[in-house]
Amino acid sequence: MTIGELAPRQLSDVSRLCEQELTLDRFAGSIPRIVTRQPYIGLVAVQDSATVGACIGSIAEADGSGEGFIDLLVVDRAQQRRGVGRQLAAEMERQLAARGCQRIGLAAASPNHAWPGVDVHYTAAVCFAEDSGYQREGCEVNMDVDLAGATLDTLAAEKRLASEGIEVRRADADDDGPLQESLGSTWQADWVAEIAEALRGSEAGLHVAARSGRYVGFCCYGVSRVHEVGPIGTDPDVRGLGIGGVLLKRCLAEQRDRGIVAAELVWVGPLSYFSRAVHATIGRVFWLYSKDLSGASRAPDWRDSIGLI
Repeated sequence: MTIGELAPRQLSDVSRLCEQELTLDRFAGSIPRIVTRQPYIGLVAVQDSATVGACIGSIAEADGSGEGFIDLLVVDRAQQRRGVGRQLAAEMERQLAARGCQRIGLAAASPNHAWPGVDVHYTAAVCFAEDSGYQREGCEVNMDVDLAGATLDTLAAEKRLASEGIEVRRADADDDGPLQESLGSTWQADWVAEIAEALRGSEAGLHVAARSGRYVGFCCYGVSRVHEVGPIGTDPDVRGLGIGGVLLKRCLAEQRDRGIVAAELVWVGPLSYFSRAVHATIGRVFWLYSKDLSGASRAPDWRDSIGLI
């Protein structure tokens, strides 16, 4: 077996591995495309000319933290429990450390992420993280919405908002620059980046609320995968008017019109709000893991032992 740099032509092989192994993920084959929209480091394990594993990493350049991420680690089930994943991860850690990263998370740099952490039901991934010295730091959850049975009419609520000077509509390309400028003073940079991505994505949608020329709410879907919803936010000055619920339902209705039967609200909170608003139920659960490299010994260099290309 050899480990080398991931070539663009091998991304289709990695997509196939994701479809095969990431059984809890809908549209799993799209994950390599998602995590390579940003500058990335790609490694691939090859056995007898077949791609049997891959690891994709990145660095959080935008916020200046220099934190590294292992965005994706996948190994063919026939090759699991043979150290392939550990070797790929160790080489990725070495390369991230060589680029100045002192901390590595098992997630992805926003906005090009597939998960916030490790799904607790991927037992092998959880065991790998804990056996490899990663520390559990928190938990995030997704919530599911049954679109077939959801009540998503917003006409009355939109009329009420209009009477208070709040316009609700689907955003278009003309909103791009003004939207980013308006939201940048209130919302975190990675959310603004995701909102911009939703405006440009062919499978995405973005609905906004505006008052007196200022954007006061947003909800988008399809930033990474078409069935996913988020981020969603309402300006603190106008919370309590029902803006968020209207925007959310408009996105869900649009997904339903596109043939999606179940939506996934990603990394949401407060949970009670979404449970009341659209009868969302807790779905996937993720543990957040990270490793501090600054005080740890340097990751092993596997090139001598496994023939790094």
